[in-house]
Amino acid sequence: MDDAMDMSSGSDEEVQEEETTVNERVIYQAALQDLKQPKTEKDLPPGVLTVPLMRHQKIALEWMRKKEKRSRHCLGGILADDQGLGKTISTISLILLQKLKSQSKQKKRKSRKFGGTLIVCPASVVKQWAREVKEKVSDEHKLSVLVYHGSRRTKDPKELAKHDVVVTTYAIVTNEVPQNPLLNLYDSRSNKRGRESFEGSSLIQSHVGALGRVRWLRVVLDEAHTIKNHRTLIAKACFSLRAKRRWCLTGTPIQNKVDDLYSYFRFLRYHPYAMCNSFHERIKAPITKSPLYGYKKLQAILRGIMLRRTKGTLLDGLPIINLPPKQVNLSKVDLSVVEWSFYRKLELYSRLKFEEYAADGTLHEHMAYLLLMLLRLRQACNHPQLVKGYSHSDTIEEMSDEVIVAPREDFIMFLDLLKLSSTICSVCSDPPKDPVVTLCGHVFCYECVSGNINGDDKTCPALNCSNELKHDVVFTESAVRSCINDYDDPQDKNALVMLQGDFISSKIKAVIELLQSLAQQGSPDTPPIKTIVFSQWTGMLDFVEHSFLQNRINFRRLDGTMSLVTRDIAVKEFNNDPDVQVMLMSLKAGNLGLNMVAACHVILLDLWWNPTTEDQAIDRAHRIGQTRTVTVTRIAIKNTVEERILTLQERKRNIVASALGEKHGKSSAIQLTLEDLEYLFGV
Repeated sequence: MDDAMDMSSGSDEEVQEEETTVNERVIYQAALQDLKQPKTEKDLPPGVLTVPLMRHQKIALEWMRKKEKRSRHCLGGILADDQGLGKTISTISLILLQKLKSQSKQKKRKSRKFGGTLIVCPASVVKQWAREVKEKVSDEHKLSVLVYHGSRRTKDPKELAKHDVVVTTYAIVTNEVPQNPLLNLYDSRSNKRGRESFEGSSLIQSHVGALGRVRWLRVVLDEAHTIKNHRTLIAKACFSLRAKRRWCLTGTPIQNKVDDLYSYFRFLRYHPYAMCNSFHERIKAPITKSPLYGYKKLQAILRGIMLRRTKGTLLDGLPIINLPPKQVNLSKVDLSVVEWSFYRKLELYSRLKFEEYAADGTLHEHMAYLLLMLLRLRQACNHPQLVKGYSHSDTIEEMSDEVIVAPREDFIMFLDLLKLSSTICSVCSDPPKDPVVTLCGHVFCYECVSGNINGDDKTCPALNCSNELKHDVVFTESAVRSCINDYDDPQDKNALVMLQGDFISSKIKAVIELLQSLAQQGSPDTPPIKTIVFSQWTGMLDFVEHSFLQNRINFRRLDGTMSLVTRDIAVKEFNNDPDVQVMLMSLKAGNLGLNMVAACHVILLDLWWNPTTEDQAIDRAHRIGQTRTVTVTRIAIKNTVEERILTLQERKRNIVASALGEKHGKSSAIQLTLEDLEYLFGV
């Protein structure tokens, strides 16, 4: 057993001894051999598992077996099947397959060279992993499983190494596996030498925990997108784990941008792309230069290391699993009069601030504040009281004083000036390009007047006019319309007071009406219609919970603040108690591998930048074991920032599809760029 530990520095056996320069041609050749989805199957002997493997899981098992034995790039890979297709059972089968092979060889030695398989996962699914390993394996072939979690966990690496499977959390790995300082060279050294000797180095320090002292046969990162940011301590700790074989399990290999893949490549030691410089030169640069070619190259690179099947993937002309359909509906809701008044003031104020920073050239310096304003707009769509600092009438009035700077009749005149076809710029005398109107009633091309706004001479350039120009007295057409709308909305204190206390927002009313309608659709002969309601904000969950209690809706709640025991009880009651109609759930908790097929309806209360986060939440219900059509209702507020978020989500979906070869596209990687912010603020 001592062979499985290494208490001193030295080379690790996780890396092949020869240092060969990895030629990209080898990767392309491997991609050519796998142009189509693999179809070769591998099954375990009868009686090993308590459940039979489905065909696509047998294919995954054979693919994983080959990657651990024959790969010239790294021993392991990325199993990126959709949520609910059985990545867990495929991984358990791989562990069993290796154990059966070891037993058949009947090696006569007192100790083994490596520890077993380390499963690293979010804390919320630790017990689920241990339960799956125990329940899916027959008594005759049981795997020894240790849950390495809690304050009383062992400090003895020998104890860890003797188990077939050890399940732990990302947090514990971060605490017990300090970053190997030599791995920093991945971010700075060139890729000319191929597999560097420091890659296998294991500088064992005195404060390294038991996890860091074991040489694992295999490390599996479940929900591997947890390490997508390679600069985080979690990612760096996972990079430093010492293992012969490495696996990433994730249903969303790309969440925000192509850069997410770098962390996987680095963890897997997938050369030459595990080096930061090489990743940018060989992957990012080609995409930037020619998206069509660049994405095709990326698909070839991924082909040799990643297996991805979606629920719609065809195998011999048939879907790989027979899931009931999923229907996604978009429900657009109007804000109440008082909510609309609140939102429009907030949006106008935010837009003027954005234009001010843009004109000053200080958008980057104010990025944090811009994102805060955007957060407030999104929260205002859900419930006004979510917007901290903007829920009191005196604050609204103070904000209104800043943005309402002229009588309503003046704004009507300004709008007419901007719409007239005969209007010309007061500086260049041409029809205005990107027209703006000043408070003194003059129309300019924005470029013609921007120098006066931003320069030292802050006066109107119109003939015989010397009025002072500031950002808050120069208006685009959309800003003028917003000011008119603001005047048309009720502004009295009584309306603002309505937003306080037990105010129920339009979104919450829509959810309650939908749930009441669903409750009437059930019948004694069919299972009850159960619903999961997702929101990303704890405050919104609180407001919904309060309304549910008032309307006597039987529900359970699940969010990130709950202990694992409390969470398991809530999930069990929701799945098994026919009287529990609704699970109120945080969006983050919805992305952590929970099985909730008792629900056949999903409601998304608010929109998230990253559509894959929403997809994972939906997959809590739409997965293997579901027998009914899953209906998804996404609630968005009309004529607000949420409609623009829907457009951004579609662009992100195009990125993922282009990179993974699921659809041809020419998009570039998308985060929230300055251009996105302009669009979201309606500038």
